[in-house]
Amino acid sequence: MSRRRDSSLKTEAEWLRAMIATPLLARAPGSHHVVVAGPKGGTAKTTTAALLGLNLASLRSEIVAVVDANTHLGTLRRRLVSPADRPTRSFGDLCARSLVGDVLPEWSALAPYVDVVAGLRVFRCLTPNPAEVESLTGVEFGAGLALLRRAAQIVVSDIGVSANGPVGVAALANASTLVLATELAQDSLEMTIEMVSALAGQALSYRPDPDCWSAVSDGRFSPLVEGAVVVVAPGRQLHEDSRRGRADLTAMTEWLRAVCGGGVYLVGSDDHLALGDLIVPEQLRPETAVAHLRAAAAVAARLALGEG
Repeated sequence: MSRRRDSSLKTEAEWLRAMIATPLLARAPGSHHVVVAGPKGGTAKTTTAALLGLNLASLRSEIVAVVDANTHLGTLRRRLVSPADRPTRSFGDLCARSLVGDVLPEWSALAPYVDVVAGLRVFRCLTPNPAEVESLTGVEFGAGLALLRRAAQIVVSDIGVSANGPVGVAALANASTLVLATELAQDSLEMTIEMVSALAGQALSYRPDPDCWSAVSDGRFSPLVEGAVVVVAPGRQLHEDSRRGRADLTAMTEWLRAVCGGGVYLVGSDDHLALGDLIVPEQLRPETAVAHLRAAAAVAARLALGEG
């Protein structure tokens, strides 16, 4: 990297950190709830949720929590917490106890469920049992989320690909910001556009047999789309002669930029993240760190003072 480029990235990073840090939310019950989702697996949704949570927690004075709300076994805790740390109880268990009013929204009561990493409160997957994960109801998840929103000012939920399931719908219904994680690949961008258009109440499809988005396509989530932030992972490399492919991908990212008011942020390849191991922010390439700071700043811009 040239010295000029390195200096430019450092300057931008400092500016972005300042943007993320202010203004602060009022310390009142109820939080800003950020949902991270995407229709296709393997598009860095968990990475996006983890780095968003870390950036917000390290730069803001509010309590920030991140929840692995995948209805398939998620990997959020693996990406953030050392395997040497003590095991914690599942967020699904917390949801069940919340539903019957058996736990208080106090961090002393929540201690068995939480890991703290660089100031970020991390709640692991809903349950280690796949059958139990898929049987969790939207009402149960909503109860756990409501409890957590009383304990933290900012909550990030990684719902994975389950946006049209009961847990995903409950998360979206209580969201103030939507972050979409996709990748620079034809299939992923097509599926993301289909999801976004369904959430906006104007379903589009590139395929004769599109995914069913009927649970979320009535238009009630269109305000989320209007402010959505899109994070685009590197995806598969295109052949040098594939000019049409590059043009198609550019057209799709520009469509997302026009529809999602929070902006589109492209992330370059990064060997550290590609490992799929524990995320150590200091080991990211400067370009990668800045790209995720840009996305975090776009989310932070929606954290109006006193807004819950």
